[in-house]
Amino acid sequence: MKRFKHPLSLSVLLALLGSPTALNPAQADVQNVNYGQREIEMSAEGLTAEEALVNCEQAAIESAIKPLVQTEEEQRKYQAIRQRLLADRALYLQRLKIVGKGTTASGGRFYKVVFKVEVGRLHEQLVKAGVILSASQLNQELNSPTIVAYYHDPRESGEYAQWSVERIYNFLLAHQFRVVDANIWQQLAQDDELLIQGQGDNRRLGQVLALKAKADLILEIQIEPKVVGQSGDYHYVQTPVHLKAFEASSGAPFIEKTYQRLNAKGQPEALSIKGNVDVSTKAVIEEAVAGVMPLMLEDLTLHWKQNLVKGQQYRLIFRNLKPEHEAELQSRLQGLVKEVKSDGTGSFLVRYPGVLGDLADELEQRLGQSHGLTLESFDLGNATFVCS
Repeated sequence: MKRFKHPLSLSVLLALLGSPTALNPAQADVQNVNYGQREIEMSAEGLTAEEALVNCEQAAIESAIKPLVQTEEEQRKYQAIRQRLLADRALYLQRLKIVGKGTTASGGRFYKVVFKVEVGRLHEQLVKAGVILSASQLNQELNSPTIVAYYHDPRESGEYAQWSVERIYNFLLAHQFRVVDANIWQQLAQDDELLIQGQGDNRRLGQVLALKAKADLILEIQIEPKVVGQSGDYHYVQTPVHLKAFEASSGAPFIEKTYQRLNAKGQPEALSIKGNVDVSTKAVIEEAVAGVMPLMLEDLTLHWKQNLVKGQQYRLIFRNLKPEHEAELQSRLQGLVKEVKSDGTGSFLVRYPGVLGDLADELEQRLGQSHGLTLESFDLGNATFVCS
């Protein structure tokens, strides 16, 4: 873990071009970024100028709603209120400027317009109309997953890890997710028996500890603050946060992505720091995490609603499975589990609303004779069978 020698008694800005606000990094009350408003640039055509402007406004509303309405069921419910919502679009957007206009080849009109869209207000209306669920409703209906987060290495307990994990947990708890207590996690990370099971592999160790802690999802993060510019006494620091998210049961990744704090226009935003630069201070690390948590939450919620609701994910491995029998086996599996995905020759990732042992017993009973199937071993969320 990198240690810093020159604590930063500087100021931190949330906007790249805003004026500095004095903060004491050791006592800074870091707030999660509010993405409740967005600036959206939209182009559209129409037979008349008025029609082109209306089409621009409607397209801006649809663009803001797209990431909010995630599942097929939500899309169906949205279509039922779509026309009413678009008719009330003046409640949710403000025209900031026209950046282009003209005549089309067919004699119509086109406009390019920048709008400020009240995404938070749209979200509230979608919840009120029953199109999407609020965080509390989602938890009640789908049972929120338990998440564990660690910084780069599951055993890391340094300042980066403490600052970033605490910020992540505070945000997740506020949005109805459950988390593994950081102290319990560190106790597990010192358990010699669990360390042996990790076999010297950080990814596997993270899965071992997560399963012991009864977590559903694992978040592995890394933050790399970097100075990207300078103006007078101020240095501008970007704070990309790298996330790798895994299913605890199978160890399979479902997110591998770099997030960056964004401004209202959806562009990467830097922190402004006055004086000497030390990018490893608490304020910078906490600001980095606070700035991307709403974006991470969007992806985590989508995975929760589309995948976790079907059950735990396990990996089934079939040794000696003949290639010509693989499609038939996959078809048979589809009748026993909620979801089947090929994960390579003779290996499948499945979703099952129960424990792996019960699924293995059922597979032996149903496929034992037809495929000569016998259970060979369990390893974390993997079950290995031998086909004779």
